[in-house]
Amino acid sequence: MVKDEKGKLKRFFQVINNITDTVASLTAMTIFVVVIWQIFGRLIGKPAPWTEELTRFAFIWLIYLGIGIGYRKVESARVTLLLKLLPKFIQKGSVWIYTLASIGFFVFMLIYGVELMSQQINTSEKSSVLLLPMWIIGLCMPASAIIGILNIIQSLLYDRALIQEEVKQ
Repeated sequence: MVKDEKGKLKRFFQVINNITDTVASLTAMTIFVVVIWQIFGRLIGKPAPWTEELTRFAFIWLIYLGIGIGYRKVESARVTLLLKLLPKFIQKGSVWIYTLASIGFFVFMLIYGVELMSQQINTSEKSSVLLLPMWIIGLCMPASAIIGILNIIQSLLYDRALIQEEVKQ
């Protein structure tokens, strides 16, 4: 790859990382503010029913974002103990086993996430209190899958030593 192409690719990953970090931060702040609002409302005897639903939806988004973001710096949970018990030739290919299994998981998540969203759009499903279109919540699955795949590629390109070290431990 030409040096300029590598620079563009690195900038692309930086932009994706900045976007996902910003969305995750805003989601976490939303949870904090809404829960404080919920507590305050209960203390004064005027609870707001929308706070529980918004907290739940923001939490779902945050969890799915975390799944995809965890693959950025090889911080995702993996079963390395099992790999140590396998023959050496399998251990040597473990990076590719990890990569293919992880991408396979995200492709599965992408396909079924899009299917879920399609169902939510076709049925015009809305949340009970906020009346939000539920496909907005369902969007977290395919978004997480795409983020996860991009972060696996990023970790292979820039942090491959971390992946191999995790398997060796």
